[in-house]
Amino acid sequence: MKVSGAGAAASGIGLSRFSGVIRSVLITNVLGIGLVGDAFAAAQRIPNILQNLFGEGALSAAFVPEYSRLADEDPDRAGRLAGGVASFLICLIAILTTVGFLAAEPLTRAVAWGFTGERFDLTVRLVRIILLGTGVLVMSAWCLAILNSHGRLFLSYAAPVIWNLAQISVLVTLAVSEIRDSSSAEKLAWALVIGSVLQVLIQIPYVLRQNRHIRLNLFWKDQPTALVLRRFFPAILGRGALQLSSFIDLALASLLSLGAASSLAAAQTLYLLPVALIATSVVAAELPELSRSDDMATISTRLSKRLLQMLWLVGPILALYLAAGPQIADALFNLGGFRIRITPDDLTVIGLALAAYALGLPALMSSRLLQSLCFSSGDTRTPARIATSRVLVSLIAGAVLMFQFEQILIIGQSLIGFGDWNFSWGPLSDSTRHSSNLPARLGPVGLALGSAIGAWFEFWMLRKHVVSNWKLNRLTNSSLWRHILPTLFAFVAAVALRQLKIGQPLLQICLIGVGVLIVYFGTSSILDTPSQSQLISDLRTTQSNSTSEEDKPSL
Repeated sequence: MKVSGAGAAASGIGLSRFSGVIRSVLITNVLGIGLVGDAFAAAQRIPNILQNLFGEGALSAAFVPEYSRLADEDPDRAGRLAGGVASFLICLIAILTTVGFLAAEPLTRAVAWGFTGERFDLTVRLVRIILLGTGVLVMSAWCLAILNSHGRLFLSYAAPVIWNLAQISVLVTLAVSEIRDSSSAEKLAWALVIGSVLQVLIQIPYVLRQNRHIRLNLFWKDQPTALVLRRFFPAILGRGALQLSSFIDLALASLLSLGAASSLAAAQTLYLLPVALIATSVVAAELPELSRSDDMATISTRLSKRLLQMLWLVGPILALYLAAGPQIADALFNLGGFRIRITPDDLTVIGLALAAYALGLPALMSSRLLQSLCFSSGDTRTPARIATSRVLVSLIAGAVLMFQFEQILIIGQSLIGFGDWNFSWGPLSDSTRHSSNLPARLGPVGLALGSAIGAWFEFWMLRKHVVSNWKLNRLTNSSLWRHILPTLFAFVAAVALRQLKIGQPLLQICLIGVGVLIVYFGTSSILDTPSQSQLISDLRTTQSNSTSEEDKPSL
């Protein structure tokens, strides 16, 4: 059976993201919630801003529409465009990586505002190591853009598996050897560099096979190349809003108590999983198709269908995150109860932060598709302007809320502090923030709520722009309520099942998950939710086609 389109992207993303979850789970479990975990979370995020902004979605948004058109009409010009963009990225990232390596200390001080002493020094060392791998990973984004344009979606999204495996192998070794000092983080950082090189090397032969005309060149003034580069920097702000928001969250978390940054990073790992599995796979398949289409009726139909599909697919995940965040964190980050390294109170912080992030998931995923519609017409400035506003809204809301929530303590997995809550507009004292003996605090949850508020603001602004400029009456048809109700029933089921006292966390979350899926699919069937009906129809068609191929006589 041949897998294509969004299914191929989802399969590749699924492999890479689930291996990424295993990597993140091991990082949290091995490095812990504290000084070393905070330092690695911040150090990884600082260099990754280069990859996230100058690669991945931003590059695809500017590059794929133009390259896709040329690849169909003139492969030689398409190869020249790809080579010119590659050389530009190499030069740009080489300069930025060198500057970042030399200025690692002031860069760390600028973004990890609250880090001091050993935590700050370790972060600086890790930043210098990880920068080497991050610069290489930008070229992986270039490979992804080309492979996506040719419809080769699986490999480009599955390639990060090798990056994750390089780190997982080191993490398993560290877990067995029980190394828990700062050297464990440095060993992991070098594994990240090695994995980055391997991830790019595995894709290059397939890229050259798709277009044999690709050659590095400096023809940056060539019309297609110049057009892509003009669109590239606005696309950085449009596609990079999510990464910028996450980056700012971790920077603000450095002003909170010890362990806040690593708790937030753990919550972000799970929060971003459905974004990658669902939204990224759908957008990867739709962007080239939207770029090739000029028929407004077709575009409107595709947009409505994909928005509803994403909303329906994320439904059970949203119900789980909102109702059972701490239970999910316990099952994952303590490795199903077989290696208990994270305290119950820290798990409660991670779970509540995950629930707060989840409130913005529908808006965040929908925004990525609306951005793609703008990108398909060559408009990268409007998403950039809206995304910039979104980052500011998230920053202001998160900065205000985190200091209020930081006053709430977690003791015995219970919240302490609502009764005498006084508004605070600044961080706690240094002695309180840097102490490893005080109870966990809810500051990260305030940051996550700020991010959710920003996500809904961005969606509302993009919706307004798309409806106005594409002359649409509405984004979705009247079946929207049939996609929302199953999530509400699944949430109620998860809350009810959470009350069952089961000692083994992995068994508990499996029971809750099965219950949620049964209620969700059952409710969708009763309501005849269009997205579920379409999915079943597509699966039957695929199975029928596969059977027909097998029944054909061989020659």
